[in-house]
Amino acid sequence: MTRGRRPKNALDEAVEIAGRRGSVEPVSGGRYRAFDFIIIEPDGRVAFVKIKRSQTSFTYEFEILHKYQRELASLHRVALTNVTAREFWVRSPNGTWQFFLVRHDSLREIRADGMYIPRESRPVMTVDLSGTDGDGE
Repeated sequence: MTRGRRPKNALDEAVEIAGRRGSVEPVSGGRYRAFDFIIIEPDGRVAFVKIKRSQTSFTYEFEILHKYQRELASLHRVALTNVTAREFWVRSPNGTWQFFLVRHDSLREIRADGMYIPRESRPVMTVDLSGTDGDGE
C-alpha cells in the first residue's frame, strides 16, 4: 500500500481500461473518497471503482480482504442495487491488474470487462449410509 498522493499513471491506466467498458466519470473528493471513478456501461449498469497499487499480486480474495480492509469497508458503503456494482482494482508493480467485484457478503475476482472469472467445478460425491454412491443406484 502506498501512502500520500496516488501516482497519476495508475489512475490514468485504470481510466483507460474502464473506457473500454463505457463512459467514465471521475469523482472529486480527495484522498478519502470511497471510489475513484464511475463506469456507466451501455446496458445501463453503473460500476463504482476504487483503485490501489500493491507491491505484490494476490492469489486469493482473502488476501485482498486482509490487506485492504479499510478501503473495502469504505467501498462497501456504496449502495448495491440491481444496476450498480462495486469494483476494487489493484495494480501490481509489474503493471498487471487484478479486478474484484465487491458484493454484500463476498469478494470475487473478475476480468477487466467486468465478467466473472469462471471457477473449476468439481463433482461432489456423496455416500449414503447403505454404502451406495448416493445416486440411488
